Amino acid sequence: MATEITSKDNATVKAAAKLMNSAKERRQQQRFIAEGVRLCMEALENGCEICELLYTEDAYLRYNESISKLEEAAKQCYLITEEIADKIADTVTPQGVFVVCAMKHMSISLEKIKTDGQYILLENLQDPSNIGAIFRTAEALGLDGAFLTTDCCDPFNPKAMRASMGALFRLPYLVVGDAVKTMGDLKARNMRPIASVPDDTVTKIVSVRFFRGAIMCIGNEGKGLTEKLKNVCGERVTIPMNGRAESLNAATAAAILMWEMVRNYA
Repeated sequence: MATEITSKDNATVKAAAKLMNSAKERRQQQRFIAEGVRLCMEALENGCEICELLYTEDAYLRYNESISKLEEAAKQCYLITEEIADKIADTVTPQGVFVVCAMKHMSISLEKIKTDGQYILLENLQDPSNIGAIFRTAEALGLDGAFLTTDCCDPFNPKAMRASMGALFRLPYLVVGDAVKTMGDLKARNMRPIASVPDDTVTKIVSVRFFRGAIMCIGNEGKGLTEKLKNVCGERVTIPMNGRAESLNAATAAAILMWEMVRNYA
């Protein structure tokens, strides 16, 4: 049976709002909060531990079947008001359903990287929607995993989770502190780190053939890849473009690059 909460100053409500708004809080608590019926169900169906379920009366009437399943899994259930839902929510028009989950790390160790697999590395990406969209595309195209540098935005950011459509719970990934060393180590294991750059003098991605383990490296939205990472990659590719556009959105560029990896994989 759900415990009713009517005050926005309730400790549980404040804690949930902090998890929604603070990457530091998520790291410290090793918890995250998912919003919306679909994402909450994705968390449940992909094995996340549901610590708390919060929902409004209207949400229960609308999404009774899903909320009943979430109630069965949740350690604590809370019935909240619409005003409380608005306080916690990251969306403009919240559905009134939230779950607080223990961090589910789809992490992989460097030793278990498949040297004949296909991966993507994200260096210092700051837009959570880009992170989520790239994870979604990587999963859809069958990549084996992703690398994120520690200066990337938090993948458990609510915008990143929504954009990933649950892929964050399924695609293996590794957070690396020193991308240059990591790529150097994998290069020594005969993997192929490739730097993507907005430079029409380098090899066009459409002419590249992927015969062995490849890691496509995508850089910061404004600055691109660091010179050190580009240098350790050695090989550089670009997306050929017509018109006056000089570059693409990071998620769009990543989607094209990953598609070419899959399309040309031998």
